[in-house]
Amino acid sequence: MLRVHVGQAALILVDRGIKTVRTERGGSVRATPGQALVLAADQTVDFTNTVPHGSDYEARWLLFDGALLGDAYYLERASQVERDVPAHLLPHVSDNLAAAFERSCQALHAGTATPGPIARQRLLEVLHWLLEDGIALRTPSAGSRVADRVRALITPQLDADWTSKRVAVELALSEATLRRRLAAEGTTLTELLTDARMSTALTMLQATTYPVTDIALSVGYESASRFAVRFRQRFGFAPTALRGHERAA
Repeated sequence: MLRVHVGQAALILVDRGIKTVRTERGGSVRATPGQALVLAADQTVDFTNTVPHGSDYEARWLLFDGALLGDAYYLERASQVERDVPAHLLPHVSDNLAAAFERSCQALHAGTATPGPIARQRLLEVLHWLLEDGIALRTPSAGSRVADRVRALITPQLDADWTSKRVAVELALSEATLRRRLAAEGTTLTELLTDARMSTALTMLQATTYPVTDIALSVGYESASRFAVRFRQRFGFAPTALRGHERAA
């Protein structure tokens, strides 16, 4: 899966198969079963999921948004950790981190009644255990490129009707200036919107159990079939190919 924009920081535990991530800087990390990958937010990466013959690939994700990473006490501790890399391999997942990961997953599961503040604290516990391993996750700074500003604007509301006029107003630009500056950066509003929707959908397909129809709606597609066509055009396979039970069926 090439050129996937990772909008939120992530912790990925690999249970079966092998996951390789190649970052924009050219670095590559590879996790085997029992290992984990930590990805910084706001970067574009290439994913390769490899499985032995006759086996399946399976990994579990936790995503951390800016509100969590902006927690005051976490920020204080994270500021003391110098190591901040796009992708980091955890060759050994400690028992404490694994237990915190499981508690977070249980708290976030749709079938539980865990109050939001409790779920938040369980996610923060995962972040603090990562700090014990010398890994700090930070909210990305706002970029100076117009494309970065557009992406930051549209990503929280991918199901909105993002016209060039609306985006230009939000960024205090004229439509002509918006188009001209995006063209100078080698992109268009349509390309940015499609890429953000597809990258978010890809993450949701891997990190949640939401039905494909719900994911399509959440990223701005009223038709699940149209979403599936666009997804296949972007990644080369159907959305259901990422769901093991659906693939087997």
